[in-house]
Amino acid sequence: MAVAVAEPRIAVARRRIVQSDRVLVGALSGLALIALLVVVGPFLWHYDANAAELTAQLAAPSADHPLGTDNLGRDLLARVLDGARTSLGAGAVVVVAGAVLGSVTGLLAGALGGMVDTVLTWLTNSILCFPSIMLAMAVVMALKPGIPAVVIGLSIHSFPWYMRTIRGEVMRIAALDFVKSTNAIGASQRRILFRHIFPHLISTIVLQMAAVFGASVLSLAAMGFLGMGAQPPTAELGAMITEGQQFFLTGQWWIAAFPGLVLLIAVTLTTIVADRARELLDPRGEYIVAD
Repeated sequence: MAVAVAEPRIAVARRRIVQSDRVLVGALSGLALIALLVVVGPFLWHYDANAAELTAQLAAPSADHPLGTDNLGRDLLARVLDGARTSLGAGAVVVVAGAVLGSVTGLLAGALGGMVDTVLTWLTNSILCFPSIMLAMAVVMALKPGIPAVVIGLSIHSFPWYMRTIRGEVMRIAALDFVKSTNAIGASQRRILFRHIFPHLISTIVLQMAAVFGASVLSLAAMGFLGMGAQPPTAELGAMITEGQQFFLTGQWWIAAFPGLVLLIAVTLTTIVADRARELLDPRGEYIVAD
């Protein structure tokens, strides 16, 4: 007779993705293509992102410059590739930093409870009182304008979302029968936490990472738009949109349009992944039992 065991939702979701979810597969494929272009593109395209060519200022898209040039004659394709690498790379750092810090604090708060839970909950609630942009601006003013300061500010603001979600999940899973049974036979708290609870948290962490990534990229672009993110001559999508907006109404639409389009596509694909992952993983639903 087969014994029913709790199967983590991420394992079931992976099987469903392969079998039927073409929308999610398409969105993931699109993100993978963008990542590939961002990593490999600068090595294949012969123009330097920061090389000015004053004789080719504000050139429209052509065979030599497929996306045109900016007001300094810099090739826009090279700058978009470089700027996307900066924006998406910084967004990935924010996601990973927030996930690590939030997972650790969430596990501690949910497993230990008591004063540890109270202090960590108070800390995260205090951080969430501030909008992410305002917190990032405060960190930038305390340090200096640039990508590192913005990443630090956004990472500080992102980890409470992981912590609150994971804390609740740890407390909920700890009350389930299979965890109580493991505790009853004398398993250590460390084994219960990392062997029996943490695998069921992976779906929650993945879902949160997908949601945080899109928000982080947009916040980074907003900081660049305000002039507090990447500093010249570093290419970054938000800063490039700021540089190009003054030329948009004079006919040189491509300077702001192409960085904005890349940002729109990346965030849209990330949002689709987050939405589809929420349907598949659904951390608030019941655990799937496999025979």
